[in-house]
Amino acid sequence: MGQRERFVIFLIGALLGVVLLLGGKSCGSEKKQQLRMVRSSLSMAPMMYDYAVTKKGFYGRYVLFEQVAERQGGAKVRTLVTGGTRRYSPEGKELPEEHILIKESYAPGVALAEAGPVESYEFTFADRIAIQLKPGHQASEVTLPSGDVAAAWAGHEEALVRLDAWRKLPGGAPWAKLESLVQELKGHPAVADAHLVRIDWQAEAELIKANSPK
Repeated sequence: MGQRERFVIFLIGALLGVVLLLGGKSCGSEKKQQLRMVRSSLSMAPMMYDYAVTKKGFYGRYVLFEQVAERQGGAKVRTLVTGGTRRYSPEGKELPEEHILIKESYAPGVALAEAGPVESYEFTFADRIAIQLKPGHQASEVTLPSGDVAAAWAGHEEALVRLDAWRKLPGGAPWAKLESLVQELKGHPAVADAHLVRIDWQAEAELIKANSPK
């Protein structure tokens, strides 16, 4: 059995797991709680893992921004931004939308289309920037022109700038300037380093697989 076939089988199992999570009354309460915890720990919508494991490109109305760069030798990198999965508070209130930045790498000669195949992916959150502060500085010193201010990031040594106001700028979020914004933050007097927050989609896909029906 090839890798692609194993991925398809895994995908079917993942979808069955989602079905069980949402409404499978035959599951015991402990199993349902475990599946619920797995689902809440995922960074992206289930469809995004589906596309990644089958090496498809992300195309459609949910793509909010895209640009293509060509590397020496003919390989292409397509950068896009899309909405993330819907999230809710414990009280059932829908939380603010998240955004995901995806970089798709295509081998030379491969057409940029949904069918792909995509050679490799990089997933990061597009709505937050992690910063490492220089000694003696506080997160509150780092303020963007949009009004967003860095704050402590629970469980991490780094601080976090959430781009809540930046995404609501007049005319819409300037996604084309996102990576430039990261570079600008690196030049801030209080900042030692800055980067978008990476999503380890392969580890999360393995988590889905491990908790899917055998």
